[in-house]
Amino acid sequence: MITKGNKIQLPLAKQFVLILTLFFLCTVGIILYSVYDFTKLQDTFWNSSLESYSSQLAKNTMEAYENYEHICYSIAYNQQVQNYLMTPESLKTYETYLQLESQLNSTALLNSNIMDIAVYSSDNRFAALNGSSDNYKLFAQSLSESRFSYRCAGVTTISNTVCHILAMPIYSLGTGVSRYLGILFLAIDVDSLFNNAYDSTDRSYDPEIIFLDEENNFIYGNPDLYEVMIDREKEGNTLRINNIEDSVTYAAKKYTIPVINHTLYVLIDKSQTRKQMLQIFMRLLLGTGALTALILLLLFMLYHPLIRSLRQITGFMKTLSSGDRRSYKDGVTIRQGRVEITEINDICTAFNEMLQQTDELNHTIFDTYLRMYDLEKNNRQTEIALLRSQVNPHFLYNTLTMICGMAAEGMNDKIISVTNALSRIFRYSIKGSDMVTLQEEMDIVRAYLMIQKERFGEKFTFRYDFWDDSLNCLIPKMIIQPLVENAIVHGLEKSLRPGSLRIGAGKNPQHGYLAIWIFDTGVGMPEDQLNKLRTAISHSPRQNLKYNGPESADTETFSSHDGIGILNVNSRMVLYYGSDYTLLIDSEEGVGTNIQIRVPYRTRKEEN
Repeated sequence: MITKGNKIQLPLAKQFVLILTLFFLCTVGIILYSVYDFTKLQDTFWNSSLESYSSQLAKNTMEAYENYEHICYSIAYNQQVQNYLMTPESLKTYETYLQLESQLNSTALLNSNIMDIAVYSSDNRFAALNGSSDNYKLFAQSLSESRFSYRCAGVTTISNTVCHILAMPIYSLGTGVSRYLGILFLAIDVDSLFNNAYDSTDRSYDPEIIFLDEENNFIYGNPDLYEVMIDREKEGNTLRINNIEDSVTYAAKKYTIPVINHTLYVLIDKSQTRKQMLQIFMRLLLGTGALTALILLLLFMLYHPLIRSLRQITGFMKTLSSGDRRSYKDGVTIRQGRVEITEINDICTAFNEMLQQTDELNHTIFDTYLRMYDLEKNNRQTEIALLRSQVNPHFLYNTLTMICGMAAEGMNDKIISVTNALSRIFRYSIKGSDMVTLQEEMDIVRAYLMIQKERFGEKFTFRYDFWDDSLNCLIPKMIIQPLVENAIVHGLEKSLRPGSLRIGAGKNPQHGYLAIWIFDTGVGMPEDQLNKLRTAISHSPRQNLKYNGPESADTETFSSHDGIGILNVNSRMVLYYGSDYTLLIDSEEGVGTNIQIRVPYRTRKEEN
């Protein structure tokens, strides 16, 4: 992968693979989202179904046990039952027993879930419809020692049916003190009870029911599930059960049957649906993978010749860019194989024709370029020499005028110092390379400022502000001195107040160029004159080369401040570096002027 700016370049083959990968990932994402959304819908359905089913089941169960309570009361205080329990054993007749049995049979017909009705007297007499005294003996012994009301006695098996045993004490009726006569037992077929408590034909699922007594003893349901429930706390409405083979998750609802203080749990297995959804997802995923592989194979068969041909063309182009001149004559030859693409052949033919024409044009352009380069080189050297020759007479005139003034006043020592400094400046301007370091240029500027200091005395001060990495940068020779001279002559000298001159330089870390500034607190210039000067600098800078002496149009237009120095330096900068490196000028009348020079940051070591 190649990155250019904000663009990413990929080979065509990788683009095909990327498109197929994105297609596969998007399809899988859609499948995952659909499965997730459907799972949420299923969870909502399960929770709604569980709420509806469990609430109805709990309601029917509570009503059933309330009904059993009424049945127990009606039996316990039935006259035949009272007569049977209150009649002494010696006086009992077969007729009394038949009456009791008839009464119990009639009551049992009231509810299909009643498996047995038994009466256990306080003197251990027993009568029942189906069960034996062994079924109730332990219940009677545990209950006769304590006073109780309608309650659950436990679970027993009667006629191969697991029955929930309900018990109620029987007391004598009539006036006077009520006497304890025995216990009435009602055996309920719990399996039939819960199967009939809700219409199973209206649901497509089979919930689990756990029924516990007030002490959480197991009465009805799945014993294995009950064992797990008593060892694990239920988290919200979800109960997770981990088996050896798999993990089962139940949505659970809990209800209390207040009439007997029992607990009813209703659980729906949600794992089965999730397993089915996982199977559907896997089938969709495999189908999508197979479809993607098939498309990839077809694309490979169709586009492999195209990709191979493009690679051959690209390789030939790289050979051309490496400088292999023979390739222009040989041209590009593509081997596509059995399946050929017409467009590739057309491209090769047009490309070879273009190469032939390009080779012919290259010879013509190269010869023309050599002639133009020689002419341009001679022209640039002539222009730069002309500009440098313009600076020297202008500066010499001002300095010689100052020396004449010193001679008139008899300042021989100062004349010697100024003459030595002047000779250094002129020797520097006419000898050596056109490119010097900023340090070398500033040595000459300091010599020039020493001369001007002798001339103006305390009229102005100057200071330097150079960053450590700026003094080694290469700059064109004699570009700072003319601007410093311009600042003194046209800025500070004309000001009625003492001024200052500041020269500094620093590297711009963001753009990589060296900025040099010359700032004076002189008279400045009006805004209209500044705009004209900026226009002259930015518009056709090379026109400033047409200098015909001090009376030229440029110097007449800007004689109040810039003279020929600014336009001269600007033209040299354009010749060296191009039009992007013109001078930057800011000025305000009565405040001062700031001129900035920008040069590419290069040291002598880098230049070599």
